[in-house]
Amino acid sequence: MDESPCFCLLCAPTEWGGPVSEERDRHIAKNVADYGWHVMGVAGGDAPGDWGYSIGLWHTLRSPEVSVFGLPSQTAMNVANAAGAAIRDGNPLEPDQRRGDVLNGYDVAVRPVHPSWYHDFFGAGIDFYQTPPLPITQLFWPDKDGRFPWDEGVNEHCRVSQPLLWVPKDETTGPWAEIS
Repeated sequence: MDESPCFCLLCAPTEWGGPVSEERDRHIAKNVADYGWHVMGVAGGDAPGDWGYSIGLWHTLRSPEVSVFGLPSQTAMNVANAAGAAIRDGNPLEPDQRRGDVLNGYDVAVRPVHPSWYHDFFGAGIDFYQTPPLPITQLFWPDKDGRFPWDEGVNEHCRVSQPLLWVPKDETTGPWAEIS
């Protein structure tokens, strides 16, 4: 297990934020303390899709947090939760790995998220940990033919609904890069 220090709200409590973030952060911290992690779902609004991500896997298991984009937020949360359970059960996620144990038997591809994206998509996680960057991975789901967003001939929906967050934000174009 990685012995890097954790500066999260459980390990290094602070008194900051407003009433909204205090309530949210208290709820997240309770879930992390009680269950090992919290899963956050985000309805995309003006974004090309919804997403979900874990908060607490680093604190509890010293594992990178997990994010999933382009699925309905509840589904993305379920996938992030399944990945957390697999990690807890001794099956860590590794960069460039393919995994069939978190999305109903479909393979997902694992890629690290570049820190330039953190503030756009993982605000509650940053608030919980207090000291970014923290390690975050992105799980990519395939189209019906098993192709991923970067593969030739991939379904358009699969390609545009999943941002390629391993690429630094300033080297990216498209609708996900326009979010701030």
